[in-house]
Amino acid sequence: MDILADLNKKQIEAVTTTTGPVLVLAGAGSGKTRTLIHRLAYLLTAKNILAPSVLAVTFTNKAAKEMHERVGALLGRPSTSFPLVGTFHSVSCRFLRREAKLIDYPSHFSIYDEDDQLSLIKNIIKDLGLNVKQIQPRAVLGAISRAKSDLITPTQYETDKAVDYFTKLVAQVYSRYQPALRANRAFDFDDLINQMVWLWQAHPEVLKRYQNQFNYLLVDEYQDVNRAQYVWTKLLAGESRNLCVVGDDWQSIYSWRGADFGNILRFADDYPEARVIKLEQNYRSTKIIISASNAIMERAELKADKTLWTENPKGESISILEVEDEVAEANFVVSEVIKLAQGKSNEAELIYEPIEETGLLPQITPIARYYGVDDDLHQFAVLYRTNAQSRALEEACLKAGLPYQLIGGVRFYERREIKDILAYLRLLINPFDSISFRRVCLNLTHGLGLTSVELVLQEAQTRQVNFLEEALLKNVNISSARREIFKKLAFLYKELDKLLPKLSVTKLIDEVLKKSGLEEDLLDGTTEGEIRLSNIQELKTVAEERAPGKGREALEQFLTEVSLWQDQDSLNKRKNGITLMTLHSAKGTEFKTVFLVGMEEGLTPHASSLDDPRELEEERRLCYVGLTRAKEKVYCLYASSRRLFGTVYPGIPSRFLGELPEALVQTTIINPF
Repeated sequence: MDILADLNKKQIEAVTTTTGPVLVLAGAGSGKTRTLIHRLAYLLTAKNILAPSVLAVTFTNKAAKEMHERVGALLGRPSTSFPLVGTFHSVSCRFLRREAKLIDYPSHFSIYDEDDQLSLIKNIIKDLGLNVKQIQPRAVLGAISRAKSDLITPTQYETDKAVDYFTKLVAQVYSRYQPALRANRAFDFDDLINQMVWLWQAHPEVLKRYQNQFNYLLVDEYQDVNRAQYVWTKLLAGESRNLCVVGDDWQSIYSWRGADFGNILRFADDYPEARVIKLEQNYRSTKIIISASNAIMERAELKADKTLWTENPKGESISILEVEDEVAEANFVVSEVIKLAQGKSNEAELIYEPIEETGLLPQITPIARYYGVDDDLHQFAVLYRTNAQSRALEEACLKAGLPYQLIGGVRFYERREIKDILAYLRLLINPFDSISFRRVCLNLTHGLGLTSVELVLQEAQTRQVNFLEEALLKNVNISSARREIFKKLAFLYKELDKLLPKLSVTKLIDEVLKKSGLEEDLLDGTTEGEIRLSNIQELKTVAEERAPGKGREALEQFLTEVSLWQDQDSLNKRKNGITLMTLHSAKGTEFKTVFLVGMEEGLTPHASSLDDPRELEEERRLCYVGLTRAKEKVYCLYASSRRLFGTVYPGIPSRFLGELPEALVQTTIINPF
């Protein structure tokens, strides 16, 4: 097997430079993942490095899974002998469970998602005697998250950041939030990184052990690391310095969650001996798409010096289209997809349907009808700046009967019935989890109210025992009837705990469904109940795939997987439907044809960026990401007027459209009739 076969010269250099720090600047579509896979395989075969000595980290579960599978396919052997490959968060979670005692945590800690975090924040705001309705808990949580990404503790935040009413409020909440997480034996998403950093810094001998184990560290999407992830990486690679980071500063689009693309630009300062390798040949897109993408990035203020090029065909011009409004925009996209998918030129049947009575003439809009031809609809993507833009697109798809998958809508794991089941399972692993306890008591246990639940919580937290201790009920001032309900719940958990070692996660879910009464509640004869029950059945399918074993370890693995789930994980390339997703969610994907909708000032670039040069630069990079998702064809649409959040705004074409060279584009105005 020739690991270096079919690689270009720069890719071979990136694969074979295995000693010392290496920075691989990989442009969009330049075969970055292929290079990473071959580098891992090269370390294991040509260099005879033992798999446990190699660690590869990236940002999405999807990317980690793809890397793992492709290394297996390349080497043709079982994946059990491969290096550890995972996201920053999943790898840190694994380390933290192993070292939890050093920070006085149990290894079976809970991981709180955004919904759980908001519940905790709201409770703290209420405890402070403030009105939740007058404060934005999500904004407070965002500020705390940014502080954690920068490794700022509650004490440091109060000293250095609390300068006005809002930041002083954040300081108050943050100082209570961390102790509340500890009381619940829980970490939030950010803690998985910064707690590991602080643990390594406080225990040099533990850091040394990890440094000795992982002599070769590979970090993907390095342009997206925040301060905590940057320090995490630098600490772990500090001994061997065999650090290979791969990324593209042109695709850095996550500053709002703490990413600092300056880290990749400063890599040579951190590691003066570093080898810098540029992957500039694009294998994905046509010459026209690459030229357009370069034109957008030519005007970027701060960027690494590189130029994408390709040997692919010239391809079609980029279509710039002006439409009347968001409805016409959606209808054009749907009609064009159907026309292309069903192999028709301009003969796609147009069905004229009245959509609104004005009192004079009915407004009509053309929309083609999908006939269900077996085609590759998954090769079409519609990308937009904000989730609110998906509404008109979904309505047009439904009207035309066009299948679609929406990425970034209501997350599967945020559905009520799924959260209910997960609360039961989390409480079984961690009986100190107050968020799960509240949910189990208030959503799934008949006869309990908020007052009695809070009294039990207070007593348990005062006595520092778990919420399912029957003994604590003796001192709680609640009615005998409610006391009996709590006792039955405690008994149920004892039963489940006895069954746990013998059951798979799917069987455990069945037991929870029956014993909690949730199954009976859902079988109420309504369509909604049937849908919710089918969602739980789908959860069992996920459990079979991701945690096939039995007992506590399998359940813990399953709950960790669920907690670290991301929007992109729901993208199913085998599903026959067009993809609707935000530009932020689109990174790492590719499609034959891409529609960039809402290409107007105020949307792309977003209104929030117009007064901030740094944010405006990120909007530019976001446009670049959108263009480079396409293999063959790009449509850019803007509306003369657009209704968003109940208000109609005039449409001004995005400045980015004006930066595209005239030779690369074809501009059309779509009339409503």
